Amino acid sequence: MAGSNKMSKQFLRTSKSLKQYLSQGEDRWLCTLLLQQGYRVEYCAASDSFTYAPEGFQEFYNQRRRWTPSTIANVLDLLQTWKGTSAKNPDISVLYIAYQMFVFVSSLITPATIFLLILGAITTAYPEIPLYGALLLNVLPVAIFVVLCIKASSKTQVGK
Repeated sequence: MAGSNKMSKQFLRTSKSLKQYLSQGEDRWLCTLLLQQGYRVEYCAASDSFTYAPEGFQEFYNQRRRWTPSTIANVLDLLQTWKGTSAKNPDISVLYIAYQMFVFVSSLITPATIFLLILGAITTAYPEIPLYGALLLNVLPVAIFVVLCIKASSKTQVGK
């Protein structure tokens, strides 16, 4: 296809931004690039592949920590280029783009939804705690978690 040389250069470049860092080297990003160039990506049950699967919690945690932001970055990349992608690729429908939009929005609002559910549970279970006290009880662990994610090493985060 016409854009395959541009695509390979984009996939192999050195990361200079957060978006490039999140998506570089991931097979999901390679598939996104293929879709944007008009290729069709299909599942093949008869294919052979080899991978190293996480054997412990720490490996699994680190894998998920890498995959979640890169997945969101790939969906966002596809949404930002949806007009050009759907023009080049007849397999990308408006319904598929709507589904990707739903996935992206769900990824963003899920933490807030959980936060509000916990807040509601605290105020329901302990009506004597004022709303601001329940909010503080809920914000404090989240704030500690965010600080640990930013400041602590990955071994401290996992607990080993």
